[in-house]
Amino acid sequence: MALPLATAALPLLVVACILVLGVGVFLLAMRRPRRADEPPVGESRAAKGGLTAILVVVTAFGLAVPALVLVANAEHKASAEVGGVHLDARQQKGRELFAHSCNLCHTLAGAAAVGRTGPDLDVLIPTVAGTLPEKEAYVARKAFVLSAILEGRARGKGQMPRLLFQGAEAEDVAAFVAAVAGR
Repeated sequence: MALPLATAALPLLVVACILVLGVGVFLLAMRRPRRADEPPVGESRAAKGGLTAILVVVTAFGLAVPALVLVANAEHKASAEVGGVHLDARQQKGRELFAHSCNLCHTLAGAAAVGRTGPDLDVLIPTVAGTLPEKEAYVARKAFVLSAILEGRARGKGQMPRLLFQGAEAEDVAAFVAAVAGR
């Protein structure tokens, strides 16, 4: 996958700005010192110009680098998930809902959740679909998670309440977990 132009050009821009800044500082340092018998009439135009040039370069550098980083990050990265999985809008909403209500109990790397009460979804969910093709496996995983959300679970040490989410929210959470579990 090719990097966006702004991402590829960023290191070159940083090096170029550092070089220009370094040359400016070097030239300013190498300017002719004022002789002791010269009256101090203020800064010369060259010194003011050099200082102005350095300030312009520093300001441009300070604005250009953040601008390029913003351009490089312009792609909506909220859809990127662990393992390179790209989430659709419903799965992104499911991630938010999972983070709000489920991550205290469950472990799921895709949500940075490390709960210990409920089962580790990275281990449990991939076993649900077995060796089905990916599209069918996703449907089976989603159905399993949706069933757990709607019916609740009382196995093991904890107890998951039924109807923790309902309707579209339950579908969104199930879609998210089915997409990222075990990746």
